Amino acid sequence: MTRPLVILGTSRSDGDTRRAVDAAFGSRADCLDLNSYALGPYDYNHANQKDGFAGIIDAILVVDTLIFATPVYWYSMSAQMKTFFDRLSDLITIEKAKGRALAGKKAWLIAAGVEEYLPDGFEVPFAKTCKYFDIRYLGAGYLYTGEDPRLRDESETRIRAFGSVVTGADQKGA
Repeated sequence: MTRPLVILGTSRSDGDTRRAVDAAFGSRADCLDLNSYALGPYDYNHANQKDGFAGIIDAILVVDTLIFATPVYWYSMSAQMKTFFDRLSDLITIEKAKGRALAGKKAWLIAAGVEEYLPDGFEVPFAKTCKYFDIRYLGAGYLYTGEDPRLRDESETRIRAFGSVVTGADQKGA
């Protein structure tokens, strides 16, 4: 089994979402920061084929488990993550073999935000995209980053447990 790969999509590479990833996985997962790649938006003419998207997909293709990591921005994923998800369209148009090669992988979501709970519907684009590519979407972990210290402590405990579930499931081949 390969180590899980975190796809980190956030404006602050060292912010709360990265803190959530580190609390959940420590050194038990590899992290690919979308900010480290020049990634153009999806366009119908595929003029950005030479940007960093192919490198990201190549890294994904060699792992069994993905973790999408994003802050909650306006009740949705970050702009970096949305650009990446939009670019997945390349895998159904010009890179179909790579798109089909995603089938059978496992995916999780980890998010961070100031609301007490992950907003309703937040997981939908992740779950439906995974279903489209025949990736097994297995759920989400959420780190509350608001002002309430009790909720922060409880959330930290839950995110560490989430990481154990993800890496345990990966090691057992779930």
